[in-house]
Amino acid sequence: MVGRHYWPHLSIDVANRTVRLADGLARAGVAVEILTPRYASSWPDQIYHREIVVHRPAAAPRSEWSMGRYLRHLESWLRDHAYQYDVLYSATMREEAAIVVEAARRLNLPSVVHHSGVGREADATYCAPLRHRRRLLAAIQAADAIVVPRASAHQAMIAAGYRIDRIHRIAVGVVPGKGSTGRDPASRARSRQALAAVNSDLATGKDSPVVVTVGSMSGSSGMLTLAETIPNLIDIWPDLRFWLIGDGPLRNELHRYFKHHGVRQSVAMPGTFIDLSDVFTAADVCVQPSTSDSLDDFLSQVIASPLPLIMADAADTRAMVGDHDDCVSWCSESDSKSLHHAIRRVLVDLSPAQASAERLRRELVQRRPYSETIQGFLQLFERLSGKSMSSVARTDTPQDQASQLRQRFG
Repeated sequence: MVGRHYWPHLSIDVANRTVRLADGLARAGVAVEILTPRYASSWPDQIYHREIVVHRPAAAPRSEWSMGRYLRHLESWLRDHAYQYDVLYSATMREEAAIVVEAARRLNLPSVVHHSGVGREADATYCAPLRHRRRLLAAIQAADAIVVPRASAHQAMIAAGYRIDRIHRIAVGVVPGKGSTGRDPASRARSRQALAAVNSDLATGKDSPVVVTVGSMSGSSGMLTLAETIPNLIDIWPDLRFWLIGDGPLRNELHRYFKHHGVRQSVAMPGTFIDLSDVFTAADVCVQPSTSDSLDDFLSQVIASPLPLIMADAADTRAMVGDHDDCVSWCSESDSKSLHHAIRRVLVDLSPAQASAERLRRELVQRRPYSETIQGFLQLFERLSGKSMSSVARTDTPQDQASQLRQRFG
């Protein structure tokens, strides 16, 4: 499995999706290995995460020039090691996909590329302005399978001329979660206490309402729209708290905006989290203000939490909840007034929204469980490779892996 972001970059939606998929496949008995770059010279070339081998031979790209160097290192590593695998998988349809497909073709191995993102951040949109666009599009055309998670991506691939028989729809499943039993007052208090100990910005009163959003702090994430609603909402509920989880180029602009409006003390921007379960347990409402962010994995985590959900209204977001759109509070995208009214309606009386969130979780866990997502990938990999993937066993035990790490890194 090849991806530009993996653990610990779990504030990035596609990284979270890749970690969840790798973990699910490993639990199903597949021998999974990850190829991803390192983002600091101090990072080791190889680690084990949840007993999965993670290779990091190349430095992460930080510019157009370093992108070329990164891709060459990636190509070199696959040339030397790809023969060991039965299937090569790219977590996105971006630059890495071309390297993965070409490496698989040289070794007569099946290749799978996974469409990521939605709306303005979709891979299909990302391909358009790239300098290496022709090479990338040709490689994706040559992939043995293109996995799409939603109808809009499926339609975009068909419209772009990709072969229908190579496009495979595997929906984003929902993990069972703890349900309402994990959101009792005692659990909420423990999570708030733990988060406050980690970051003092997350300290809040026992009964203070908390609104959380998770995503990139960029123009497409909707965080600027959410920011516009915060001063007026705090005028109504002075004890209201907002947690903006994630990072991105607009972080400093958001910080200045909140400081200028005198609400900085009510807004926490703690950066990234490896595990969001405590964040969702401690919060009261989750806002998804954009239709171009967080639909690959974060949204399914919110549904599993279960946390009352306010979402921007679009075909893709409604498709995530299927026939249960009455369990969600909707607002218009890029409309701060509509978002303000939606948040206000939920906060006035949380009980109905909490009941709806639990009903949404229960229905989607039954109708679209994450086990079906894993089964879909297993069936695809087995059909392409002609092998029973779940029968593949690791060649070394966790104890052997630990011994190898001690020998390599002391």
